[in-house]
Amino acid sequence: MASPNLQIERCPAGGRARALEVVYRGLGRRMRAALVQEAVEDDRAGRVDLSGLWVARRGEGGRIVGALLTQALPGRATAVWTPRTTAVWDRAEVAASLVRGALEGLREEGVAIAQAVLHAEDDPRGAADLVRGGMPHVTDLVYLRRATSAPSPSRPAPARLEWRGADEVGERALCEALEATYAGSLDMPEIEGARSIGEVLEGHRGAPGHRPGLWRLGTVAGEPGAAAVLLLAASPDRDAWEVVYLGLTPAARGRGLGAEAVAHALELARPHAGAIELAVDARNVPAAKLYRATGFAAFDRRAVHLAVLSGRGVRGGGPGPSLP
Repeated sequence: MASPNLQIERCPAGGRARALEVVYRGLGRRMRAALVQEAVEDDRAGRVDLSGLWVARRGEGGRIVGALLTQALPGRATAVWTPRTTAVWDRAEVAASLVRGALEGLREEGVAIAQAVLHAEDDPRGAADLVRGGMPHVTDLVYLRRATSAPSPSRPAPARLEWRGADEVGERALCEALEATYAGSLDMPEIEGARSIGEVLEGHRGAPGHRPGLWRLGTVAGEPGAAAVLLLAASPDRDAWEVVYLGLTPAARGRGLGAEAVAHALELARPHAGAIELAVDARNVPAAKLYRATGFAAFDRRAVHLAVLSGRGVRGGGPGPSLP
């Protein structure tokens, strides 16, 4: 049941300090005040963007009783955090109404995908609030890491995939191959049809550390339908590269070409980074098997809550959750 006299809105600039006090209300008073002041100053200076704050107001005075932080991502996607509220007797209803109202506002603004990624140690009430507000738990992401110094996985010689950079093959060829890799994909099938291929690419380009030279297309000579797409990014804050996306077209699957693509990623990363990291949908058993066989080990697991707000576009291409 919705709480009475509750209004949900995107927080105006003048109310952000109060909204942040709600966001940080679990902290001590001094720490909370310092964090609020720092965030407001960073927002005014353009170092952070607090325009994604949503609030729940109650009563004629418009008192803020809940706050929800969201962040726009490239490609019509939005990251969502769990709601915070000062309410006591109807805390769950206020929190769910806040999520529900923010999602409706994002839908009206043209957002296609809203996603929250939660740690296992997070307050379980936050996950329940997201579910009640329209963001069910759809899967877990398993985060994997492999040292680049370890030997590359064995592969047939000579290599069957011929690799070229995205700038060499052109965006049209890359888009066609990328879209082909989504056929029968086990990664986040819930987002099928949510975005156009251009928006998918925009989302991948928005990954931290994106460099065009790290996008690669592997093809098999004499087999136009067999291809691998490998999108890499350099981590901006640690000694690692990230596999933003690795996909095979249906004609390339079951032939050991996935291991060959991993070996190519290692060759590219080895001179520059000490590790390669990636995230995989826990339901994608073939991908998990490939990464285990090529030396990756899990170091984290997080729950994904998802709301699909749009129904046009192509299959695949999630918002690209950041690695921890």
